[in-house]
Amino acid sequence: MLPSMITKAVCSRRTKLATEFMITSLDVENQRFEFGEQWSVAFKYDDTAFYRKEANRLQGDIGGIPHSTKAVDIVGVHDVSGLLLLEAKDFRRNRIANKPRIKGEVAVEVAFKVRDTIAAFLGASRKPVDEFPAEHLAGALQRGAKVTVVLWLEDDSFRDSDHAKQTLSVLNGELKSKLAWLNVKTFVLSSNVANRLPNLKVSNLPSASQPNS
Repeated sequence: MLPSMITKAVCSRRTKLATEFMITSLDVENQRFEFGEQWSVAFKYDDTAFYRKEANRLQGDIGGIPHSTKAVDIVGVHDVSGLLLLEAKDFRRNRIANKPRIKGEVAVEVAFKVRDTIAAFLGASRKPVDEFPAEHLAGALQRGAKVTVVLWLEDDSFRDSDHAKQTLSVLNGELKSKLAWLNVKTFVLSSNVANRLPNLKVSNLPSASQPNS
């Protein structure tokens, strides 16, 4: 069992029926991700001081092109399913602007974020980091351990379930190809298709239905 401080890393909590178990509730984009009792770790990695003040120091220009360390939104550890790296994107109300991204660019973006997040875990495991269980996360990447990468994507076009399944399937193929070097399971999911993540409830925040200003 991990120390209790591990599950307090940059996340909000609420008690279900006061005496049963704790749910870790994390808001990203316009959605709420609620991790149940089987998640021993769940936190917003890109909100941590380690990412913002340490890992993000690696930035600069190469040939006039700016580069910087990237980060996934959420990191979790499930008792059975292992390590989860999750990136959430909400393209609703911006369908035209995001059309090129949904055709494949977003898969590349997520793959880069996964790469940099994994490198950061190794770096954090060599430093006195107490925001999250760095050594445990680095160990969760060992050979044979279960690792899942998820892109949770919302788009107005997904109201058509058949279109949603087709688009998400194509994107998942792109993501899986980009991460073939890592040997992980990948999912591209949405609120319009079945949720394949255990003990994780995803719901829209009120802001999801508000028009852009």
